Amino acid sequence: MSECHNVTVSILNWNSSAVTLHAVRSVLALQLPPHVRVNLVVVDNGSRAEDAAALADALAGLQVRLQALPQNLGFAGGHNVAIREALAKGADFVWLLNSDAIAPPHSLAQLLRLMDEQPRCGAASPVIVRLGQPDLVDFAGAVHDWDLLDSPRPVQTDASRALALAHRKDFWVVGTAVLLRATALREVGLLEERYFAYYEDDDICARLAGAQWHSAMAYDAHVEHACFEGQMFERPPYYFYLMARNAFRFWGRHTPAGKRRWLRLRLLDTWLLYSNRLHSHGQPLKRDACLLGIWDGLLGRDGPPSLQQRWTPWLLQALRLLRLPNHRPHMPSVGV
Repeated sequence: MSECHNVTVSILNWNSSAVTLHAVRSVLALQLPPHVRVNLVVVDNGSRAEDAAALADALAGLQVRLQALPQNLGFAGGHNVAIREALAKGADFVWLLNSDAIAPPHSLAQLLRLMDEQPRCGAASPVIVRLGQPDLVDFAGAVHDWDLLDSPRPVQTDASRALALAHRKDFWVVGTAVLLRATALREVGLLEERYFAYYEDDDICARLAGAQWHSAMAYDAHVEHACFEGQMFERPPYYFYLMARNAFRFWGRHTPAGKRRWLRLRLLDTWLLYSNRLHSHGQPLKRDACLLGIWDGLLGRDGPPSLQQRWTPWLLQALRLLRLPNHRPHMPSVGV
């Protein structure tokens, strides 16, 4: 790399100041070429007062700018605060780093090297490995399978390389530690805030591909991430609500015309299956959150998760029970 690069690093904090501080320190310890300038921004995403105060105290005196938001704008809305500022100030790249991730010293330099080598790459990610277990790969790239409405994610880097070569237009990367090119963002727009959380990384990569950019993995780089390690059914209710709801928005928006046959019905059955799996695990609140996500997805609703004081539509409960005999063969005894 010889060209000067101005990089804004955005880290979101939401009620996790102690964890966020570890991510901040890893960024401050990055080893970078002299022509790379980093501007680190921490966005507090409407945390509780005590956590926001602890964060402000911990960051005092560090080379970090703290942007405190009065409410939680979600993954997309929170990061967009930093992205807008970065674009306004002429940044070349924006690196989104999860607050529960640790960036090794050379990770950003390796990402920038890939961007230099691939000038039409709009989004690049390091390999995501488990925190404290760098030999355990959690993410090494993915593709959008428009026929199956699914996203295969091989964790073996050789398999991922082959997938990227065969499906470059449909290849995408997660938002855990994604480096975004400012030129591409100015063309396709920022993260889609209507998702609030989940699928916004799928969406930005699909929009980049539609504008003749591509997404790529920097296989020589990695970031450690405190990945979720429990069974899927152990995730909180809002996860199932947002995943079900946002699936309708993403696949409905981006699935190519020739592959849209029965699209909404196929998505409906997929998430009814999830709701039946949650029911089988004795998780009625999460089952109903999933059903509410289906309902709001069908109606085109968006924004923050809406679960309080809501009744699950009887029609979806009836459909869930109606489909239960067909779903039973696809309901493993563990996991969801």
